[in-house]
Amino acid sequence: MRARTGLIWTLLTMLAGQSALAAAAPRYSAEIRRTGFGVPHIKAADEGGLGFGLGYAYAQDNFCMFAEEMVTVAGTRSRYFTPEATGGPDIASGSILADNRASDFYFQLFNAPARVKAAWREQPAAVKARVTGYVAGFNRYLADAGPAGLPADCRSAPWVRPITTDDIMRLMRRYTLEGSSLQFVKELAGAKPPAAGAGTAAVAADFSGIARAAAGYGIGSNAVALGKDATSDGRGLLLGNPHYPWQGILRFYQFHLTIPGSLDVMGVALAGLPVVNIGFTRDFAWSHTVNTSAHFTLYALELDPADPTRYRVGDRWLKMKKARVSIAVGGDGRESHDFWQTVYGPVVAKPGAFEWSGTTAYALRDANDGNNRMIETWHAMDSAPDLDAFAHRVQTVLGLPWVNTLAADRQGRALYMGITVVPNVSAEKQARCVAEPYRDLVSTGVMVLNGSDPACNWDETAGIRQKDIVPGTRLPLQWRGDYVQNSNDSAWLTNAAAPLTGFPDIVSEQEILQGGRTRMGIAQINARLSGADGRPGSRFDAASLQAIAFDNRVFYGGLLRDDMKRLCAVPGSVSVEGETVALAPACAVLTAWDGTTGIASTGYPLFAAWWNRAQDIKGLWRVPFDPRDPVATPHGLKLDDPAIVAQLRQMLGEAVVAQRKDGIDWTRPWGEIQYVETRAGRVAVPGGAGGDVYNSMYSVLAPGGGHMVPTLGSSYIQIVGFDDHGPVARALLAYSNASDPASPHSDDQAASFSAGLLVPQPFTDAQIEADPAYRTMRIEQ
Repeated sequence: MRARTGLIWTLLTMLAGQSALAAAAPRYSAEIRRTGFGVPHIKAADEGGLGFGLGYAYAQDNFCMFAEEMVTVAGTRSRYFTPEATGGPDIASGSILADNRASDFYFQLFNAPARVKAAWREQPAAVKARVTGYVAGFNRYLADAGPAGLPADCRSAPWVRPITTDDIMRLMRRYTLEGSSLQFVKELAGAKPPAAGAGTAAVAADFSGIARAAAGYGIGSNAVALGKDATSDGRGLLLGNPHYPWQGILRFYQFHLTIPGSLDVMGVALAGLPVVNIGFTRDFAWSHTVNTSAHFTLYALELDPADPTRYRVGDRWLKMKKARVSIAVGGDGRESHDFWQTVYGPVVAKPGAFEWSGTTAYALRDANDGNNRMIETWHAMDSAPDLDAFAHRVQTVLGLPWVNTLAADRQGRALYMGITVVPNVSAEKQARCVAEPYRDLVSTGVMVLNGSDPACNWDETAGIRQKDIVPGTRLPLQWRGDYVQNSNDSAWLTNAAAPLTGFPDIVSEQEILQGGRTRMGIAQINARLSGADGRPGSRFDAASLQAIAFDNRVFYGGLLRDDMKRLCAVPGSVSVEGETVALAPACAVLTAWDGTTGIASTGYPLFAAWWNRAQDIKGLWRVPFDPRDPVATPHGLKLDDPAIVAQLRQMLGEAVVAQRKDGIDWTRPWGEIQYVETRAGRVAVPGGAGGDVYNSMYSVLAPGGGHMVPTLGSSYIQIVGFDDHGPVARALLAYSNASDPASPHSDDQAASFSAGLLVPQPFTDAQIEADPAYRTMRIEQ
């Protein structure tokens, strides 16, 4: 181990001095200017220098977290960590916690050297220059710091090493597969041929582990783009509020990139990406929301009764191919695993849902496995001269893996694009190829096609780079002068007055129940534009848009206020686990609750515990969902039904008991229950979980109980408008810019988030240099 560590530091010394060894070696130069909260503004003369400066700045703030992720995406966790331990919250956003062994097997397959090299070959020259510079900058920090200078979390760790462009390609592929193959880590590792004589597996209804969008992999978002007909100044105005993990590799990093005369863009990106993912330029701003399009399909395979590794396609019987991968375990051990490959992709198996039986197996076909255009797409978006070019690049490069795009510009235009990588399965093909047992699964995002019928292959289109996905010109796009919005529902009600219809289910469903955040967002937009929200006028400005983001309203809390009072009119008691639970104390709190997740609000955790149980009661609603009135329905609890009332009361009692077991005192203000500990002390965190809180915040019970620790939710919040000189942006990164706990910028934005205060973003040179926290450094190599 010592010999290996010594070799690493020798290599770092060589890297740091390589420009002195060869006059022909690339030379990188960048200026890193930092402003309030440590936000770096990188300025360079070319792509390589820009990447170099960004890689160095990112390493200063997040070195250990990123270095460990390089171990993950290379499939080498079991070499350094316990194979049976979980791979951490970065594995599928924490929605599934695969152990290190399963994670390594997965990445050894999907990040095999041939796939990684192919991804690099596809990158345009400008992207290669940016990525190569980023790698050099990250490694320069590593060389400058030395083994004793690294943060405590990884100081002298044996898994720390210089990174390569291959590492960035591995990371890119990890991100692109987040909404598809990465959800199947355990199911891929668990797919093994059945024993001889295995019978038929029934199709189960529980496909919950592979549902689409927020239900499938946890993350979500809100975004609203306003046009000239909706704003007080006739210019565009944008709210972006992605809901992402507060820990791990899916944390955003806030920065600003400038190549004078050709690029000027500010915002955030996921770790290790040398491009802005969400942000703004002088002329337009954009955000993303996780979309509901499916990015994979399953294929049901008819198996040879005599051989469960043979399957039929048309008139032919094909043999599955065994793909063996090998991983290092500990210092000297090795283990191997066999994946079973078909013409569609690898076999997956989920006990109780899609089992590999003696007659049927399921293969995973992932559209994003062929998508190596993610960085290229954001690179093209960042440098677009205007919103028209921006939209054209999203549509033609077609590399956004699983996010909608909402944008607004100085001219007062609002834009929605549900343009992502989607399998090309038409409505006609769906009708032919999805058998009866699987049809109800389509609404969950799981499309199971007939693998025995060659006609059920995805359709292909000539003239696009990835021929088997839906062309960008056939995906949802909407320009508006008033508004577009999305909160992780389909494209259907992007603008409630102009629904988007006619798309295949795999792209966007219509006339379906909408989530609480969607209903609340549209209702608040309509209230503002009609002057019915209690504010002066009937147009949006930054303050009224910010109110939507931070009012902490719970949609169902408001919708059910009168019903809660009726339900609690005669509280009574119920029996829970043999205990008689009086409902009067709970009813007193709930009927007095203000219906928000504000830090001073009292009662939310009890409501959430009750509603999480009650919302799935069959026949719950007095007025059921009506596709002709999708924003207002369903509403009203069916309190004239004694059976419904009995279930609601029983579930309230269960919520009381569950909260007591967790040590949650729901008579205390929410900010005393959900909080973070910072260098400056305890900071209350607003927002709540579920699909009905715009300021979304998922939290977990702290060890020992008693309070909640935020894990996923509001992250980078930006409101961007425009004046005659450029963008007028206010933003914050709720969990702050550094993951190194020793950094002063690891928690310095928490208080602003707690108070609902967005921070002006310095964009021009004059604004940057006038910032009270301004400091600068130049690095060259």
